[in-house]
Amino acid sequence: MKVPLAPKRNESPVSPLHLQDEWHWLENIEDPETSAYLKAENAYYKHAMKSQASLQKTVLAELKERLAENDSSVPERDGDYWYYIRFKKGQQYPLYCRKKLTLEAPEEIYFDHNAIAKKHSYCDLGFLDVSPNHNLLAYSVDLEGNERYRIVLRDLSTGKETDLKIDGISTCFEWKNDTSFFYIKLDDNDRPLDVYFRELSKKESQLVYTEKDTSYFLALDSSESEDYIFLGCNGYDANEVWYHKISDPEPTFHCFLSRKAEHEYELTHHDKHFLIISNYQAVNYQIFKTPVDKIDIANWQPIQPYDETVLIENLSVFRDFWIISERYKALPRLKIIPLIGETEPFWIDIPEEAYELSVSDGGEFTSDTFRFWYSSPRIPQSLYEFHVPTQNKTFLKRRSIGAKPYREDDYIVKRVWAPSRDGLLIPVTLLYHKDTKAPAPVVLHSYGSYGETLDCDFSNYRMALVDRGYIYAMAHIRGGMEMGRTWYLDGKLDRKWNTFHDYIDSAEYLIREGWTKTGQIVAEGSSAGGMLMGVVANERPELFLGIVASVPFVDVLNTMLDPELPLTTLEYKEWGNPNNPEDYERIKSYSPYDNVKAQAYPHMLVVAGLHDQRVLYWEAAKWVARLRDRKTNDKILLLKIEDESGHSGASGRYDSLRETAEELTFIIMLKDLIPT
Repeated sequence: MKVPLAPKRNESPVSPLHLQDEWHWLENIEDPETSAYLKAENAYYKHAMKSQASLQKTVLAELKERLAENDSSVPERDGDYWYYIRFKKGQQYPLYCRKKLTLEAPEEIYFDHNAIAKKHSYCDLGFLDVSPNHNLLAYSVDLEGNERYRIVLRDLSTGKETDLKIDGISTCFEWKNDTSFFYIKLDDNDRPLDVYFRELSKKESQLVYTEKDTSYFLALDSSESEDYIFLGCNGYDANEVWYHKISDPEPTFHCFLSRKAEHEYELTHHDKHFLIISNYQAVNYQIFKTPVDKIDIANWQPIQPYDETVLIENLSVFRDFWIISERYKALPRLKIIPLIGETEPFWIDIPEEAYELSVSDGGEFTSDTFRFWYSSPRIPQSLYEFHVPTQNKTFLKRRSIGAKPYREDDYIVKRVWAPSRDGLLIPVTLLYHKDTKAPAPVVLHSYGSYGETLDCDFSNYRMALVDRGYIYAMAHIRGGMEMGRTWYLDGKLDRKWNTFHDYIDSAEYLIREGWTKTGQIVAEGSSAGGMLMGVVANERPELFLGIVASVPFVDVLNTMLDPELPLTTLEYKEWGNPNNPEDYERIKSYSPYDNVKAQAYPHMLVVAGLHDQRVLYWEAAKWVARLRDRKTNDKILLLKIEDESGHSGASGRYDSLRETAEELTFIIMLKDLIPT
């Protein structure tokens, strides 16, 4: 079968700032040639992978064997009900269940996701929220993958849905009381900029807040005390929070502290105080409290002083204790602060070299216990309940990995430190089977943007590779916040090249230290991590055996020059504004699409979602078209367009496994292409 070639069209640039773009026409999905090209690429992908059908079938069966097809979450108390989620074998989606008063009561399936999804190839829930009196269910659904949701209400006493339907909303929703709620509506460019209030007795919603600055997006949250609803106006380096007291009769919000450049803070509530996580004079954040009637910053009192070595990530509030989620030396930890008695603050200890640790959502505000999740790359997710007064923990559940035999002692987790070219040490997490001998092929995963932290948790995806002789490595490069907020600041805007250099330096370290060899690394990343893949493919292709880039943000310059796209103006603080000459030149220097060279490239698999509103399909399509035109070798280059999903891939668990199996098959296949 012939390789698809998208013809060049020498059209005039869209504006003086746009570079010549021979494949700009692929941005028009209504153009029949665009549709034909995407279909041709999908057909070519299927043809190229046909010889791997047996392997793909084996991998998919293995993933299913690792899946606990009949599974249930641990029930959690909320008022008079115990709530839990249950899966049944053969069903794509979960059942949402509850029992009244006791766990011996009859089960009520109050929401069956499968019933909603049965006529649709894609069905994602944005939220599922029961009213305070437990009589109404509000949920939102997206049936295309474009992240525009519809609110639906269901009467739980009858099981019937009401006539109320609200389209074009975000995933944010908060009940004010049993008969009214707040939600956020998207504008025509998919930006969450308007907050509405709806009383069920009225036919129309009331607009209560509009964000006029499109570099800020809105989000709703409620305090654990259930006394306040918070409205966050969030930019990438500054924000402000508005608060609404639920007992107030009017649906009004009040500004806690106006936005100020480079000041980020979060707000919650406890008793007579607001609690504030803030980077005010503290790059890694500190925690303050202030009386609810004296919110001026002059009244803030520090309760967790600043420590430059500790990043504060979150604060969970209960009536009698607080939990501070921290990160120290690139590892998470939980600090417990008892509020009664004479017990000093203490931490939960974890013995692994690299792991993930987090407070479980939910839990009653008045409880003296809380739940936390713990896992590592070799230990499946495990849920514990911690009794604060006695400091005793009780094991509740370990995530089942299905029928396939598994022994955690067969695997090794190591944390190594790769020196960067400017002298810093980059944490790199390694997972491998105890029988694997270095040097071995490596899958090197990374992200490095938006301050996102790579979780060192358990993944069946990684196990499928490690069991076949790969070492799975995660590079915690600048642009994330594994080493604190400065780690993030040093990987954005005018320091963005640090992100790319850190990844390359990590790869070279693994080669130099004998973990692998040049040309035996499979680079892997998605979204902004896909941009990273594009840059390193352009800069150092000889290091890599293959590149896997999912929903890759690769046409950075053109995207940032289009203020009508959903995320562009918001992300000026992440990448820069190309209308500024310095920002323009810097973005142009690394934008993968604009820097494709006439050179040899590694084997490559590129995946995009047709309905993706975060990274539009044409970024991947144009990038592959230019790579096909310019690359000088015959290494594999495949483009797969998922035509029934968006940024996050398939919504159903079996469909998601199929997508995962296809990606794994490509990576496993590459191992056999290593020259002997």
